[in-house]
Amino acid sequence: MMLPLAACSFGGNDGSGESAAENGTSNADADSNSTQHDWGDSGCDSSKSVRVIIVRGTGENADDGLLNPVAAGIAGAFPNAVQITSLDYPATFDLNSVNDGVTALVAMLGGGAQQCPTQKTVLLGFSQGAAVVGDALSAPKYRLNTAGTSDRIPSKAADNMLAAVLYGDPRFNGKADYNAGGFDATKNGMLSPRDLKALAAYAKTGRIVDYCAANDIVCQEGGVEDGHRSYFSDGTREQGIDFAVERIRAAGL
Repeated sequence: MMLPLAACSFGGNDGSGESAAENGTSNADADSNSTQHDWGDSGCDSSKSVRVIIVRGTGENADDGLLNPVAAGIAGAFPNAVQITSLDYPATFDLNSVNDGVTALVAMLGGGAQQCPTQKTVLLGFSQGAAVVGDALSAPKYRLNTAGTSDRIPSKAADNMLAAVLYGDPRFNGKADYNAGGFDATKNGMLSPRDLKALAAYAKTGRIVDYCAANDIVCQEGGVEDGHRSYFSDGTREQGIDFAVERIRAAGL
């Protein structure tokens, strides 16, 4: 069972998007010293045009989760051009797991933009991993744990991000215009729904899709566990592959 940190909220807003704060575009622009920031070794391979980063769900193994076939499908469309990486983070029920994942992903993206500046990225997130991806792409104030890392991805990393494909997001907001699947738009995820402004820059450019199945207990309050497992067989993995491949081809790669 790949459930996230059920019923554990670190505060945040109600996802209404009524805040007067800046949107994702301005928040993606890091501090003025971001180009000198020491992100550490990102592990990127400059010989590969695209890096697909898997952010697994709670309790999943790094090499055989929901997202591994999605990554393989994307790579298969671009032979010898894709690097596949599984983000190293706890993916446990520990309260700090999401924040650890956000910290690790922000560092990987920031480092990649410095060390492999021409390499594009595709992000895949399932369950807790979907929360990690969404929060990493958001300004710190929109994250689940607003007291966590204050680092944000630099604008180069944001520009290099071609596609984010999410499944069973515990921070699902039923009102977001980048949603897909059989969800009920009146229902949100089990954790604080993501502010509509948090990922606006990516939504406006068609770079993100958030799949939520009907009755998924994680992205639809009041759902059931079987709904959260449905992505293994409902065809949305294939849809996610098509979405990412289309975005990569649109970039001329």
